[in-house]
Amino acid sequence: MARYGLDLDKKNRGNQKRNRNLIIAFICFVILLGTFSMIWFWRSLNYDFNNVFVQDNQTTTAVVTTTEADSVVYNGTHTFLVAVTSDDGKESLFMNVITVNLGEKTIRVVPIDGTVKDNTTGKTRDNLLVTNGIKSVVESLNTYYGISIDKYALLTETGYKSFFRSMGDITLRISQDVEYDTPDMFLELTRGENTLSPDKTHKYMKYLCETNKGYDRAKANADIVVAAFNAFYTPERFNSADNTFSVIIDYCTSDISIVDFIEAKDELEYLLPKSSKEKLKVFVSDNITGEMTEDVLNEE
Repeated sequence: MARYGLDLDKKNRGNQKRNRNLIIAFICFVILLGTFSMIWFWRSLNYDFNNVFVQDNQTTTAVVTTTEADSVVYNGTHTFLVAVTSDDGKESLFMNVITVNLGEKTIRVVPIDGTVKDNTTGKTRDNLLVTNGIKSVVESLNTYYGISIDKYALLTETGYKSFFRSMGDITLRISQDVEYDTPDMFLELTRGENTLSPDKTHKYMKYLCETNKGYDRAKANADIVVAAFNAFYTPERFNSADNTFSVIIDYCTSDISIVDFIEAKDELEYLLPKSSKEKLKVFVSDNITGEMTEDVLNEE
């Protein structure tokens, strides 16, 4: 029967061999596919294949290059005027010029004496602000200091209060004890470092304006501006800078638009401290455009 019929053993052996070959071929295909997939994945990550053939006790001379965010260097200055008035606009409370020097990576807050008269109109700067508007003060300061103020921001007293309420507390060093009690306001602070809530910051500004005049008033309020920069101008807050700008711009009259802000974001981020060891270089100064003074350099 084996001679004239079917040899079942031989047929089964043939099927087994064919199945075995198919399985081996499929496994080889899977291995090759996996290998090429892994190579493609490594290549997409710019993996250095030279490292595959380097033994643990050997070193390679391959150079790994990285692009650092700090490789871009900015230069130039931007100058802004910040002024605060009473809610009815009839009284000028204080003015500061803020100069941002990108080359130095500094922000200087310059007190502006509101009692100084404008050469053209004969009005004091305070009077010029409330009668002719902030643009006329910009023109007067440009002539007086020989500068070009880029932008301005004008806040009322309520706008000032709302700004700090939206931003939070500040830390401020005060030179002497403060105990101020009037029918409209009570304020008590101790000499040294104080944490001021938004309401206390507003009261302290009011106290400074009611007890100081001219340059002293502007300088004392400039200290608050410096403290605000130190508290609010941080990498953490910068992550939500667009939303913050949209909120605070509603509290003031300004020629700074959201487009201006977006275009300046890279430069603003450039000034931020890059580590806990760095400190924001913001300070009160009478020097609007010059280099940092030795006193400031020695403080760093």
